[in-house]
Amino acid sequence: MRLLPIDQLQPGDMTADTLRSTDGRILLRNGVILTESMIETLSHWGIPALPIEWPGFEDIDTAPALSLALIDEMVQWANKSGDLNWDTIGLAQAIVRKMWDQALDRHRQSFELIGVYQVGTSFLTFYVNLVALVLRLGYELVPEWTESYALAAMLMGFHHEGLKSNEVLESDPNHCEALVEQLRQFQIPAPCITTLLQHHARYDGTGVPSLKGEDIYRGATLLGLAEEFLTFVFRTDGQSLPAHEALEWIIGGAGMDFALEAVKKLQRIVAPYATGQVVVVDNHDVAVVRNVPGDWPSRPTIGLLSGTEKGNIVDLREANQQNRVITDIYRERLWPG
Repeated sequence: MRLLPIDQLQPGDMTADTLRSTDGRILLRNGVILTESMIETLSHWGIPALPIEWPGFEDIDTAPALSLALIDEMVQWANKSGDLNWDTIGLAQAIVRKMWDQALDRHRQSFELIGVYQVGTSFLTFYVNLVALVLRLGYELVPEWTESYALAAMLMGFHHEGLKSNEVLESDPNHCEALVEQLRQFQIPAPCITTLLQHHARYDGTGVPSLKGEDIYRGATLLGLAEEFLTFVFRTDGQSLPAHEALEWIIGGAGMDFALEAVKKLQRIVAPYATGQVVVVDNHDVAVVRNVPGDWPSRPTIGLLSGTEKGNIVDLREANQQNRVITDIYRERLWPG
C-alpha cells in the first residue's frame, strides 16, 4: 500500500485499509474503488491521507500502534456524556491497562502515528496518539507510574470541546485546573494529578507553573512533550506540520522547552516518516518507506523509485548508507522515470 495525501487521490484508486467514523462505524471498507464524490467527502471530513493500493507496493503494510478494537473502545469512552464519576474513571483505568499490555508487545517497534482515517477526527486522533505516546515514552519506568501518566492524558481529553468541534487542545496552560478540582473528590493516583498540574511547565522555567529543570515532575515532562509534538501534527487551523518537521521543532527546543534526554527519547521512538510514504532522498531521488526499524526510526528501509539505483531496497542503517538522507516527503502523485 501507499499512504497517499488526500489532494493526490484520483477516481479509480482503491483503498488499502478501512476508514472509520468517530463512533467506530465503517465508512469505507478495504478494497473500495474511490469516486470523485467520495474523494470530495474525504476532503470535507478533514482526512489528510489514505492508504491506497499501489502497483509494486503490494507487500508494504503497517499495523497501528494500538489495535483498532482498543482505539474504538477509547473513542467510545471519550464520547460519553455527563461528568466524570467512579464508573467512567474506572473504565479509563481499565483501558489504560489494556493499552499498556499492547505497548509492551510493541515497545521494540518504532511509534508510527495512528492516522485520522483510523480514528475519525483530527482531535480524536491527537487524543488517541497522546495516550499511546505517553505510554511508549514511559515504558522503561515502573508500570504503575507510566499508567498514571497515561491516565492523566486520558482524563485530560474527557469531554473536551475538541471532541465535538474537531479542534486540538488549546495552548491555555491552565486548561486542566477545573479538571483537577473535579478529580480531587476521587481516589486518583497522586502521580496522575501532579502530571496534569505541571505538564505546561518548561525546562527553562518559562512555563506554567514556573518550575524549572529537574524540579518538573517526570510524568508532566512526558505528557507536555507528547502534547506539544502532537499538537504540531494534528492542529486544524491550517498550520499543522508533517511528523518529521514537528520533530525538528521539538529538537530545536531541547534544553529550553524540555529536557534534552526527554527529547532524545522522543526522537528514538517516533517514526518521522510512515510506512508506505513516498519520500525524497538526497534532494533528488524518490523512494518509498518499506519498513521503519524500532532501533533507529529515522533510518528506515526504503525502496528506490528513481535514479541510478532504481529498484534497489536499501537499509539506511547500514554503514555504507550513512551519507544517504531522507530530506522531505515527496509531494507529487507520480515520479520521474
